[in-house]
Amino acid sequence: MEIYQDSLINLPAANPQHPAKFTEVLIPVMAKMLQGRKRILDPFGGTGRCFLLEAWLPDAEIQAVEIEPEWAAINPRTTLGNALSLPWPAGYFDAVCTSPTYGNRMADTTFSSSIGNTWQTYSCKIGRRLHPDNSGAMDWGDKYRTFHVNAWTEARRVLQPGGAFVLNIKDHIRGGELQHVTEWHVKTLCGLGFVEREHKRINTPSMRYGRNGDKRVEYESVILFILGDA
Repeated sequence: MEIYQDSLINLPAANPQHPAKFTEVLIPVMAKMLQGRKRILDPFGGTGRCFLLEAWLPDAEIQAVEIEPEWAAINPRTTLGNALSLPWPAGYFDAVCTSPTYGNRMADTTFSSSIGNTWQTYSCKIGRRLHPDNSGAMDWGDKYRTFHVNAWTEARRVLQPGGAFVLNIKDHIRGGELQHVTEWHVKTLCGLGFVEREHKRINTPSMRYGRNGDKRVEYESVILFILGDA
């Protein structure tokens, strides 16, 4: 299992309003997979940390879409919008680079805890219910899978043939059992015409409290796909 530690810049901490900590070591791995790409989209932009890729890809145009106004406003370059209906014409981008939600307990919609303020969920951090088209409130299941089929279909629409799709995803434990989220995304993207080219598994920190706190998947995947075998 590879461990990446090279970094060209000091990366800022994730905004405290957003519970998903975009891990520093993933960024140079993504940048390497995106070398030569000129127009890059993150359809799940969150707080806009995809713009950190510019340290490695200074000539690329990077766009991010985020559905929640509070998170979109953190970076003024982020477009407030919906990943299911992107505001660009077909084939505009030559790369997509994104980290969707994982369908884990961060999708819980509980706003308080009897053991203190320890909930690290999307709803808790934003302090309200999420937009209906935000997968941050979707547990791993049929609704989550249907949503991402639609999101990946829309991402494919705005991607050129031969374009790169870089996916950051992670499995999780629920009820003591491993949930094969990564495998599902790989199969789904391949079913939409993408070809898997590279798969890096990278050690990353995990939260150690809550249910299954002692059972964590120790790595995240960064996977490169190409739209069509170009």
